[in-house]
Amino acid sequence: MSTGQIERAPTARVRVIPARTRTPRDEEHFDGQKKRIGVYVRVSTDSTMQATSYDIQVSYFKEYVEKNPNWELVEIFADEGLSGTSTKNRVEFNRMIERCKNKEIDYIITKSISRFARNTLDCLHYIRMLKNLGIGIFFQKENLDTLDSKSELFLTILSSMAQEESRSISENTKWGVQKRFQQGKAHIPTTYFLGYTEDEDGNIIIDEKQAEVVRRIYRELLEGKGTPTIAKGLMKDKIRTARNKKTWTSDAVLKILRNEKYKGDCLAQKTVTVDYLTHERVRNKEHQPQYYIRNHHPAIISEKDWEKVQEELTRRNKMLRDPDNKYSMTYSGAAPFSNKLFCGECGRPVTRRRLTTHFGEERIPAKFTAWHCRAASKRDKEFTDCSCSYIWEEELEKAFMKLLFDIKKDKNRLLKDVELAIEEASLTEEEERRLNELGIQIERIADKITEMATRASGNNEVVYEATMRHMIYEQEILQMEHDGLNENKKESEYLKENIKILLEDLEKIEGPEEPFDEDIFKRTVERGTVFAKWQVELHLKCGVSYKVSAKRRPQRSKKEK
Repeated sequence: MSTGQIERAPTARVRVIPARTRTPRDEEHFDGQKKRIGVYVRVSTDSTMQATSYDIQVSYFKEYVEKNPNWELVEIFADEGLSGTSTKNRVEFNRMIERCKNKEIDYIITKSISRFARNTLDCLHYIRMLKNLGIGIFFQKENLDTLDSKSELFLTILSSMAQEESRSISENTKWGVQKRFQQGKAHIPTTYFLGYTEDEDGNIIIDEKQAEVVRRIYRELLEGKGTPTIAKGLMKDKIRTARNKKTWTSDAVLKILRNEKYKGDCLAQKTVTVDYLTHERVRNKEHQPQYYIRNHHPAIISEKDWEKVQEELTRRNKMLRDPDNKYSMTYSGAAPFSNKLFCGECGRPVTRRRLTTHFGEERIPAKFTAWHCRAASKRDKEFTDCSCSYIWEEELEKAFMKLLFDIKKDKNRLLKDVELAIEEASLTEEEERRLNELGIQIERIADKITEMATRASGNNEVVYEATMRHMIYEQEILQMEHDGLNENKKESEYLKENIKILLEDLEKIEGPEEPFDEDIFKRTVERGTVFAKWQVELHLKCGVSYKVSAKRRPQRSKKEK
């Protein structure tokens, strides 16, 4: 080649590399390898009929895959007896997805979209995720292959229909449950229900051995013990919980004390499902109506004792605040004056302290127990502006026993004062008559609700629901008025009951200097207010109040003696 001559570039040669197109579902891979098939089946409940359906599906799909010579069965993934509205709790489904991510499956065969997922979001999420991995899903009933580009629109529509079907089933189930509640029928599992079991016919009956534990818990609460103390006592006596555990907690004891089922009643629909997809359940705080069913099953605790316990729990709960609902406290049954005394100057709780004093010229030190305003003793972070002095525990004990002796001597004055308190708290004849009328009206509406619930709604479901809502609303209005009057009636009954208790205790008092009886104090005193100059006003549970002096008398030293 001569100098200066331009060299020509070689002619471009192109070799076409054919695309490895995805082979159809029924054919083997382009390299001759069989397609690896995973099968997913699911039934919605664990009933006998559905269990049979489950076995049939497994058998059918196994034979279906084996008939195709281009397929190789990897595994049949089967979830049985679980809800289809979410994939969250489907163990086999989730395991199948993991194997897909590990490239162990090429195709998934399933009966229908509703078997795969009834949640649109879940369904499309997994379809697209698997599609990105090159894995298809074939829905046999709908004849849809997710690797077919034409299927996306159909899948969106059908998945939405499946979700709507699930919502409809959820609503129908909820309606059926509520109708059973209206009929006074509620299912109460007894497996972990302390005090109850079931007979051969499935009826709730009392387990007497466990029932004694329940009665003990209620009794000890009324005797003044706190829930932590009750729990410790049960563990000390090696009594097991309903779940056969050794450990009792304060919360577990409180739940037993608050449970209306122990007086034979049942409050149905305490919790509700707020999302039919996630099945999230929350406490029913006006989400849905609740149904209170009286005399649903045998009672372990009498209604009277159950109500007493609720009143005591309410009283203790109020002790978390002072009488004016301002200052926090905690209930304690450790000492007879615990949670009973309040400061007359600032209203704060009066708490127990161990102090030191000195006697005589020698200034001999001695420890003593006193009760002092929490603010005045500088133990209240929120308030310190109080100058109320402390009182000696010993002097208050003496003053109380002397008061009982003085009351016994002038019993007529006591009875007169209590009679006035009862008269003031009692209902008038008109109010008593109205209370009885309300009780009859409420029972009548309850009977109508039960009667209506037992009849089929037929084709007039809208009318049925409207009528039922109206009756429930009317019952609620009457119940509110009834509860208000009944609360006043309970107050007068409370006073009558407590004057009987006081009179019985007074019979035990023989002199003004008897040893302090803390049981009598707990039974008869509602609360006390500590004022200046060691004055204490004791408010008795029978509705009367008395002032006593808890001033410490001067003590002589040993030398003076």
